[in-house]
Amino acid sequence: MISFSINLLLCSILCILVNTSTQQTVHRRFEYKYSFKPPYLAQKDGSVPFWEYGGNAIASGESVRLAPSLRSQKGAIWTKQPINFDWWEVDVMFKITGRGRIGADGLAFWYTTQRGDYTGDVFGSSDRWNGLAVIFDSFDNDNKHNNPYIMAVLNDGTKNFDHKSDGSTQLLSGCLRDFRNKPFPTRARIEYYMNTLTVYFHNGLTNNEADYELCFRAENVQLPRGGFFGLSAATGGLADDHDVIHLLTSSLHSAQQGGQQISNDEQQKLSQEYQEYQKKLEQQKEDYRKEHPDEVRRYSLSDASPIA
Repeated sequence: MISFSINLLLCSILCILVNTSTQQTVHRRFEYKYSFKPPYLAQKDGSVPFWEYGGNAIASGESVRLAPSLRSQKGAIWTKQPINFDWWEVDVMFKITGRGRIGADGLAFWYTTQRGDYTGDVFGSSDRWNGLAVIFDSFDNDNKHNNPYIMAVLNDGTKNFDHKSDGSTQLLSGCLRDFRNKPFPTRARIEYYMNTLTVYFHNGLTNNEADYELCFRAENVQLPRGGFFGLSAATGGLADDHDVIHLLTSSLHSAQQGGQQISNDEQQKLSQEYQEYQKKLEQQKEDYRKEHPDEVRRYSLSDASPIA
């Protein structure tokens, strides 16, 4: 089990996936510097490779808890570097759970020209952002019984978010979906390709990875280039746990772009990074064996083939 997880992570670092969409061929290249996933999400020192987090956020090997189920908590995690590709797809797996029938406040995915705050006023991040926010709003501020709600909001850096209307006066598009207290993690797939923004949602009622449904598609969306990815969450008088299990980023390239071709220098750099990362993971694997001998022995016994 442990070996399988490590091998899966190592393979994903340099893999290039090719998918065919309904309209045209799109090449997907996994971008590990803009991603995180278990089982080694956080390192021993608590850091998340290529990311920075703050506020009340807590990172472990299995998830990032952006905001715990306590009142008035805020936290966020941001990429250290801006992205260097124009089109992208981000898959976010998360769980929002709470004891009550109603929870608060929600979680947001960000693509902005500057990294936001870790304790900001908009779901844990900064107001007046320049770029995109995809917000998973769990609390019904305007009392119109239209939450939980998923919405996209664009901002040019000059507008304050309208909390009283739950952003309804500013949203680009959205859909009414319940994402609290589901038996399995919920997921959102956010795609920005050729100035079209598409959001798919997995409601967490099954463990089938194919059970996505369209939330919305918006065309003629102009996002600034070279932005940062981020996630944030906040609680209010009511409180939920806001846990992100993974964020997986792929850059998207048309067939004409030749997105799978990389230079020799890039190949050497990626190969070196791969080897260094592999050594680090092997060391963590050995440390894990020493610290958890009983668990490793149990996995070995369960994986052993029966003797005829």
